[in-house]
Amino acid sequence: LYHDMGLIGAWLGSLYFGTRLYIMSPLTFLAHPESWLWAIHRYRATLSAAPNFAFEMCASKIQDDDIKGLDLSSLRMVANGAEPVSAASIRHFTERFAPYGFRRAAMSPAFGLAENAVGVTFPPLGRGPMIDRVDRQALSHDGIAKPATDGDPNPLELVGCGRVLPSHHIRIVDKAGNEVGERVTGRLEFRGPSATSGYFENDQKTRELFHDGWVDTGDQAYIANEELFITGRIKDIVIRAGRHYYPQELEEPISQLPSVVRNG
Repeated sequence: LYHDMGLIGAWLGSLYFGTRLYIMSPLTFLAHPESWLWAIHRYRATLSAAPNFAFEMCASKIQDDDIKGLDLSSLRMVANGAEPVSAASIRHFTERFAPYGFRRAAMSPAFGLAENAVGVTFPPLGRGPMIDRVDRQALSHDGIAKPATDGDPNPLELVGCGRVLPSHHIRIVDKAGNEVGERVTGRLEFRGPSATSGYFENDQKTRELFHDGWVDTGDQAYIANEELFITGRIKDIVIRAGRHYYPQELEEPISQLPSVVRNG
């Protein structure tokens, strides 16, 4: 409950609508990730949420003997947010738990932040994840999310985080603050009735947060067919020889090296 997704999205959301909520310690999950899935099974949960690493951990660490008889068919939506969403993790989780009743359509990558009382964009209920295959070179050199060709041997896969919530607005702007077109990367900003009025007793940070009434998320992103795609945190992007490298581009291949992956 010390994270906004748990405090606002789960606790206060359930309190507001008068729905039943089951919570557990994150330490319990880390020690026994199957406990999350068994809680869904036991209470016939319809909605849950976790960061991307939790889905990957369940897919790779849980033993078959620990989930005999598991039934995840009650889930209507499980939100995946709070950190970069991996297309590989989505595939890994959905394929691993499809035999246990998990429907791919329930997987719902989303985007939010505390400065908007959490939620900003969500996919339509039951649609499932949308994965965009883009030309890696065009994105890193030109900032254009050009769709990859069918024969592209090394496309970059980016996961859609849904569409903006009602009464809210998002836009992508360049370094000068001008709004850019579709599939052009830039800084993500938003505004709406859930937006913060500023940081508590920190006027300087508050002034840095707003640009002409829009709230700066600190994320780089692009929009395609009204779907939001996050490419990375602006402060985390590595620029070398004019090329932009996103952390997940480096982390994912490194995580597959035999010298890094041991004992599963």
